[in-house]
Amino acid sequence: MKFSILNKYSLVVILASLFLSCSDDNNILPRSGTNKTAYEVIDKTMQEWYLWNEDLPDISSANYSSANDYFEALLADQDRWSYIANLDELLAYFENGTYTGYGLSFKFDSNNDLRVKLIFDESPLAAEGITRGWKLVNINQLAISNLSEEQILNELDKSSGIFIFENNAGEQKEITASQKVLNQNTVLKREVIPYEGTQVAYLAFDSFLGKSEDELNEAFTYFKEQNAKELVLDLRYNGGGSTYISNQLADLITGNAYVGEVYSKVSHNNSKTSENFTEAFESQASAYGFERVFVITTSGTASASEMVINGLKPYLGEDNVILIGSKTHGKPVGMYVFEEKALNLAIVPISFSITNALNEGGYFDGIPVNYEISDDLSHDFGDIDESNLKAALEYIKNKKFPVITAVKALSTTEREFKKKGLEELIDAF
Repeated sequence: MKFSILNKYSLVVILASLFLSCSDDNNILPRSGTNKTAYEVIDKTMQEWYLWNEDLPDISSANYSSANDYFEALLADQDRWSYIANLDELLAYFENGTYTGYGLSFKFDSNNDLRVKLIFDESPLAAEGITRGWKLVNINQLAISNLSEEQILNELDKSSGIFIFENNAGEQKEITASQKVLNQNTVLKREVIPYEGTQVAYLAFDSFLGKSEDELNEAFTYFKEQNAKELVLDLRYNGGGSTYISNQLADLITGNAYVGEVYSKVSHNNSKTSENFTEAFESQASAYGFERVFVITTSGTASASEMVINGLKPYLGEDNVILIGSKTHGKPVGMYVFEEKALNLAIVPISFSITNALNEGGYFDGIPVNYEISDDLSHDFGDIDESNLKAALEYIKNKKFPVITAVKALSTTEREFKKKGLEELIDAF
């Protein structure tokens, strides 16, 4: 059975890792007589719906010990994203942002310090005062500086842990916490910043999930109430999600000015051209039009996020969709979810390409930025001293970006953990 995630929505997500398992041993759905049909379902789905179905290799599933390994072997060279997953877990995440963990995510900065890059409202660590920018210096009585990435991951995988965090002032906090079932908030922060006489709306948005619809409506209603004049849209870690929510966000930004006009065009493989369609801007009660938008991006900005950027440009104009940070991930394609309930299996192949109203797409190398600057992990979202947000505020004030200093130049040493399958979608521990 084919469906698009959240029942009526197409799925546009980032899966940067080539690992396709959602288990540590890469061995879900091993070959046996009881689940042999998994291979048949994969074959049928890929032959019919895979965007690059004409490039499928001539291989036999009999040579592979698990459905995961077989699925990976089928993928085209340019495909960094298709995957299979546990159906129940996938739906729980995309409908409600539900997963089990500590509710935060990390990134190594240019000094090799492991910093909190984001934290969800329901995180037990957020309740203890931990925010983006804090360094994790010790876990389970082990110094982070003495551990390999694999060892850190092993400690974070444990159901409970003792954490020592340190803030920018050098103050440390020891916290004992346990993993819990939590629901991710997709709006990480929304506020209006009075800056040099201008009301600047700031929205840090992490994922395009089903619950995002209400969260975005609330944010834009607030922007309207505060009479915001400029918008800074922080998508630096937003790897995508529902195309429906992507459309909604574009509607909210443009203030219903383009209702009925083409937002995106979706094209399938040569055997499925009858499935091609366009998506139009729709009317939103909470819409509040901005004449331009500053978008903070990194290589983690992907899919539905890139769709918003690309979809807005024909209407706001290239000069009014201003990107700050580093070039985006580069995923102008999307997926459907094909379910096999008997196996609790979700097959999620790249199934279509996406262009805007001017037929512009194909940005596999990423969308370049107007102002290149490193990710500032030392400040929380919405902090006016955070270098990416500060660059946008300076442009609003002075009509030009500040001069880049060496310390803020694009870093080549920042890095993140490599994750597998659904873990990559959630992008949090």
